Amino acid sequence: MTFRPAPLRAAAALAVVFIAARVIYRILFNGAGTGGPVLLNLQPVPLPPPFAHVVFLGPVTAPGLWAAVQSALPIAGVILAFGVLNAWVDVSRGFVRLARGGPLQGIARTLVVAWAALPALADAVASVRLAFRLRGERFGPRALVPVLERTLEHAGRVAAALELRGFGSRAAHQPRGVDAAPVLLRDAQFRIGDTTLRVEEFTPSSGSITVITGPTGSGKSTILRGIAGLLSHVDGGHLSGTVTVAGADRAATPPRDTARLIGVVLQNPRAAFASTRVRDEIALALELRGVASGTAQTRVTEVAERIGVAPLLDRNVSSLSAGEATLVAIAAAVVDQPALLLVDEPLADLDTAARGRVMAVLNALAREAGACVIVAEHRAEQLVSVADSWWTIDDGALVPGAAPSPVTSALPSRADARALAPSTQAPATTLERTPVLTVAGLAVHRKGTPLVREASLTLGRGEVVAVVGPNGAGKSSLLVALALDEGTRGEGSGGRQTVDGGRVALVPDASDDLFTRDTVEGELRAADRRLARRKNGKHPAPGTAASHLARLRGDATMPLGREHPRDLSAGERRILAISLQTMHDPQVLLIDEPTRGLDPAARTAVSAALRAAADDGAAVLFATHDLDFAHSLGARILPMRDGVAPALAPVEEPEPLLPSPLPFRQSVAGPKPRLTDKRTGIPGATKQRRLRMPRGVELAVLAAANLLALAAFCWPLLAAALPQDAAAALPYAALAIAPLAAVAIAVSMDGSVRSAHTVALLGVLAAVGSAVRVASTGVGGVEAVFILLILAGRAFGASFGMLLGATTIAVSSVLWGGIGPWTPFQIFACAWVGAGAGLLPRRVRGRAELWMLAGYGILASYLFGLLTNLWFWPFAVGAGTGISYVPGAPLGTNLSSFLLYTLLTSTAGWDTLRAVTTIIGIAVVGRAILAALRRVKPVSSTVSGPGGQGGQAQPAPAKDRLHLGV
Repeated sequence: MTFRPAPLRAAAALAVVFIAARVIYRILFNGAGTGGPVLLNLQPVPLPPPFAHVVFLGPVTAPGLWAAVQSALPIAGVILAFGVLNAWVDVSRGFVRLARGGPLQGIARTLVVAWAALPALADAVASVRLAFRLRGERFGPRALVPVLERTLEHAGRVAAALELRGFGSRAAHQPRGVDAAPVLLRDAQFRIGDTTLRVEEFTPSSGSITVITGPTGSGKSTILRGIAGLLSHVDGGHLSGTVTVAGADRAATPPRDTARLIGVVLQNPRAAFASTRVRDEIALALELRGVASGTAQTRVTEVAERIGVAPLLDRNVSSLSAGEATLVAIAAAVVDQPALLLVDEPLADLDTAARGRVMAVLNALAREAGACVIVAEHRAEQLVSVADSWWTIDDGALVPGAAPSPVTSALPSRADARALAPSTQAPATTLERTPVLTVAGLAVHRKGTPLVREASLTLGRGEVVAVVGPNGAGKSSLLVALALDEGTRGEGSGGRQTVDGGRVALVPDASDDLFTRDTVEGELRAADRRLARRKNGKHPAPGTAASHLARLRGDATMPLGREHPRDLSAGERRILAISLQTMHDPQVLLIDEPTRGLDPAARTAVSAALRAAADDGAAVLFATHDLDFAHSLGARILPMRDGVAPALAPVEEPEPLLPSPLPFRQSVAGPKPRLTDKRTGIPGATKQRRLRMPRGVELAVLAAANLLALAAFCWPLLAAALPQDAAAALPYAALAIAPLAAVAIAVSMDGSVRSAHTVALLGVLAAVGSAVRVASTGVGGVEAVFILLILAGRAFGASFGMLLGATTIAVSSVLWGGIGPWTPFQIFACAWVGAGAGLLPRRVRGRAELWMLAGYGILASYLFGLLTNLWFWPFAVGAGTGISYVPGAPLGTNLSSFLLYTLLTSTAGWDTLRAVTTIIGIAVVGRAILAALRRVKPVSSTVSGPGGQGGQAQPAPAKDRLHLGV
C-alpha cells in the first residue's frame, strides 16, 4: 500500500470545518450559555410562528463553547478515520479486481475505464485551454464543448477496444476451422453511410504481411473494421457476400465472440487504452475471459518480453510515447494468440527509430509466429522490405496493387542527413526577405524539465521553414513558446521580436480543439464576429471568413453549411483550422504536423493552403517528420534535436530505448490457437457467466432499493411515526440502509451494462463529471456537474442518467479521497438528477427543450439540496440548539426546524448558486452538448440473412445494452 497524504489533509480540513460549523450553530440558535462566566451577551430574538420554538442568538460562555466542540468530536473522528482509510487504501485497484468477475463486473469495468480516462481528460483540457489561448478567447463554459467532443471520441475508441478484446462475450470457446483461411472475402461489400466498398476476392495467407494502401477516406480503415466486425456490429454498417474470419461468419458473429481469433490495433492506440497500467492493458483480453490471474500474468510477461516492452509493464499508459504505445497495443492484441492481426496506420506520428521497431515486431509476428498480418498504412514505402502482398482501393474496390518505391534503410539516408544539416548560409531568397520574427537563445521548461534548451531563428516575410527532428526533440514546445511568447531568452536577446508587434498564429497538432461550434457555418460566423472585435467594431463584409476559406482551399471542395466540423475529412479539418487562425492576417503562421494522417490528395490541398498563406505575406513555420512534404514546399530546413535548434550536427534518429524483441515462439500468435480447455481454451481459465435478473425482478429490486434510499434520506421525518425504541435506532439504520440500497441497485443494473459502447460512454462521461465536480468543490457543492448529468440523461435516457450520476460520485470520491458514510447518499441524489432528466417529455426539441431542461435544473438543484440536507441535518447541528432534531417531537416541530436550517445554510446560498450555474450552463452550451451527445452512434448488432449472408445492422437487443434514447 502507498500512503497518499492528500485525502488525510482533506479529511482533517473537513473535520475542522465541521467542528466550527457545530459551534456556529450553537451560537446562532439559543446561544452557547451553559454555565460559567458570559463571554458574549447576545440578546435573544424569538422567531415568529411556525418557528416560535426557535430563539435566535443568546449568551455565549466558555463551557458552552467547549460543550459544542465536544459534541462534534465523534463525527469529526469518523471523518478523520475515513481520511486515514482513503489515504492508505487504493480503491481504484479494487475497481480492477471487481472488473475481473462477479456480480458487479460491468459497473466495475465502467469505473476502471473512468479512472483510466482521467489522464486523457487532463490532456484534453490542457489542449483545449491552449486552443482557446491561440484563438484569443477566454477559457470559459464554451470550452466544455471541444473537451466533451474529444472525450466522446475517446469513448468510441475505448468501446471498440473493449469489444475487440471480448467484453460481454457469451462464447464458451472460439475454435478455428481446421483448414480455414485467416480471412476469406469473396464478392463482398462493405457499406456504411453513403460509402460502399467492393471486394471480389481477398485471401491473405498465414505467416504473411499484406499492406492495404489508398487515399484518406478511400476506405482502408473501413475494410479493416469490416474484417474485425466493428463495421457491422458496432458502427451501424452492413456486410454482404462472403466474409469469414478463421471460419467464422463475420455477419453473424460479433467482434466480442471472435476476440481470440483476431487481434486489432486501431489508429492512435494510446487513445483506446481502457486501463491505467501497461500490465493491465495487455492482460485485459485474458481477464475478460476469466483466465486465472497467475496464468494471465505469466502470459503477459512472456508476450511483453517478446514484443520488447517488458520494461514498460509497470508504467502508466498515459506516460508512453507514440512508439511505445503502438508496441504495447500490439502486445495487447496478440496476448491471446490470434490467427489474424489487423493494424491500422501503425507508423503514423512515429520517428524513424520507432517505425523500425514496429516493423521488426510485425515482421517477427508473421515470419516466426505464423500470424496473418494485414496493415493499412499511408507510409507504405516504409513497409516494402517486409510486405508480401500489396492491395489498394481504386474506385471503391479493393484490388491488387503494386509496391511503392522502397526505402533502403530505416535510418535517414545520406541525402536526408545532408538536408537536415544546419546551413552555414541562408539561401539567397531568404536573405532578400524582410525579417518578421527573430528569436535567440530560447529556452522552455515545464515542471523543471527542459523541453527547449537553445533555439535561435529568423523568419522572413513569405518564407516557408520546416522544423524537423525525432520525437521528443522539442518541436511542438518550440512552436507553442513562439505563439504565446513564452520561455526565457538568451542574454541580450530582447525576447521574441516581430515587426510592429505583429500577430503570431499557431495551428496546433490537435487542431480540432479550435472548433467550438456544431456546424461549419457556425464556425465561420464566429470567425467573422472575432474579426469585427479585433477591428474595433468595424464589421467585415458578410461572408469574409467563407471567402478566406475558399481562397485557402483552392480547387479542393469541402462543405460549408450545416455539417459538423468534426465530420469533415482530416484534410478538410486541417484547412478549416488554418483558415480560422489566419483570419486576422498574422505575420507568422505556425503549424504542428500539418500532414499527419493525410493521403497525397489531402497533403496537396494542405500544401496549397500553406503556400497561399505564404503568398499573402505570412512567414510559415511548421514542425514535421515528413521531409518529402517540406521539400515539395521548397521549405528551408531547420533541424532540431534535444531542444536545440538549429542542431549543431545532422539530425539522426535516436537508438531505441527499449530492448530488441526476442525471437517469437509459435505460442505467441499462431495460426491455430491452443484449445486445451473445453470451455475457454486456456489452462486455468474459467468461463464467466454474467447473470441478469428477469426484467420484472430487476424492476422490483430497483423500485424497492430506491424507496429504501428515499426512506433513509427522510429518516428524521419518519421517526415520528415509529415507537420510541425504533426511532432511536433509526439514524443508524439509515446509515446502513443507504449503502445496501446502492449495492442492490448496482447489482440489479449491472446486467444492463453489457455492451462495450455503454461501458466506454459511461466511463468516459463519468470521468468528465468527476473532474467537473472536483474542480467546482468549494464554489457551491456539485452544481457544475448538474449540467452534464441533465444533458446526458436527456440524450440517453433515465437508466443511463441514473448510472452516470452514481458513477460520477463514485469516481470523484475516489479521486479526492472523499469516501465516507455520506457517499451512498450523494450517489443516490446525483443518480436521481440524471434519471429525472431522462424521464422528461421526449418530443420537445429546439429552444423549448432548453427551456424545459433549465426549469428542470432549477427544480433538481433545490430538491438535491433539500434531500442531502435532510438526512445529515441531525448530525450537522447536534443537540441543544433551536433547530436541532428532537427525537419524539411532533412532525411539525422537526419539519419547521429543518426548513429553517436548510433555508439558512443551503437553499438561500449553495442551492441557488447551483441552480443559477445550471441555467447558465444549459443556455450557453446546452445545444452544442446535446448535439455532440446525440452524434454518438448507438450500439448495433447484425441480424444475418439467409445463410449468414446479407447481414443488416439493427439496434442491439435491450438485454445487451442500456436503452440510449437519442
